[in-house]
Amino acid sequence: MAEQVSGLYNGRVLVADQTEQSRSKGVNQALEQVLIKLTGNSKIMQLPGIQKAVSNTNNFIASVGYTKLPARLPADLSEEPANQPGFSLQVSFSAQAIDQLIRWAQLPILPAGRPKLVFWIVRDDAETGRQFVTEQQFPDFTQRFEQIMQDRALPYQLPELDLEDQLSLSVNEAWSMRNETIEVASQRYAADGWVLLRFFTTTSGQVRGSWTYKLGDQRGFDDVRAENTEVFVGLAVNELVDRISAQLTYVPQVDTSKLLVQINQVDSFADYQAVLAQLQSLKLVRSSNVSAVEGSRLFVTVDIDGGVDLLISALERSGRLVNQTSEMARFSGNLEFDWMVE
Repeated sequence: MAEQVSGLYNGRVLVADQTEQSRSKGVNQALEQVLIKLTGNSKIMQLPGIQKAVSNTNNFIASVGYTKLPARLPADLSEEPANQPGFSLQVSFSAQAIDQLIRWAQLPILPAGRPKLVFWIVRDDAETGRQFVTEQQFPDFTQRFEQIMQDRALPYQLPELDLEDQLSLSVNEAWSMRNETIEVASQRYAADGWVLLRFFTTTSGQVRGSWTYKLGDQRGFDDVRAENTEVFVGLAVNELVDRISAQLTYVPQVDTSKLLVQINQVDSFADYQAVLAQLQSLKLVRSSNVSAVEGSRLFVTVDIDGGVDLLISALERSGRLVNQTSEMARFSGNLEFDWMVE
């Protein structure tokens, strides 16, 4: 019952103005958004080599646009005027370039068909007691939560919290994380799974809480602590989505029915892109897909119109590839070349 998610290659961030400095910073943030959406990993930019691979964002951009934000009323101004976002920056990235990056870095892929989750969120307050979080009572929390879920591109629903919900799941049952009761209450929403998030603020101002979820046969639980509510919701939701996504991602495997080409000495992402461009420029190559990256060795599966010898000749004529294929390997459909840097 997974939902197909669109806009995975599009990022949107708020920027102060249309200067080159703001644009550059905004594009970097938008690219990070897209990589997080596609891989399901909120810490993707911390992985070795990723920052360097995306240092030239122009290699990935398809289009950039701005939308001017409406003026904010004085009562809404919590930032200095110079720091207030004045524009929404929308960046569309090349799916081909992004996919090449993901394959080159051997990153897991979170499929576009994603499960829908119903979120039950409970807050315990010393003065008002325990309450389900609603948009009407906790607009700032809800807005922050919904923005994170949209950024992560994971389908979700907040419960109606009407009489039917109240009869199915009391706030105390939710706080106690009674899985069976939460399961029954969630069935009316026909979601793929459910999440229970609870939190409270200590006398020192620290926010503490925990989450639990059930998705199919998968279950998870964790505790979260943060210095304030805004930081808490970011930590809690991102850690939760990371945990769920890790169970859904995959790394494409070699298709043994295709011709396999091994290219050695692919030492950089620029080399990686150049090798793929060389293969894709050949008319006899019907399709090519990266199947693995092992150090400086790149493995590509290809479909060709013609024989193996035609492909070997075409690659040799490129001037960038030196044939290292043994006779035995050639007959088994496994080709090997060394990449020559210009």
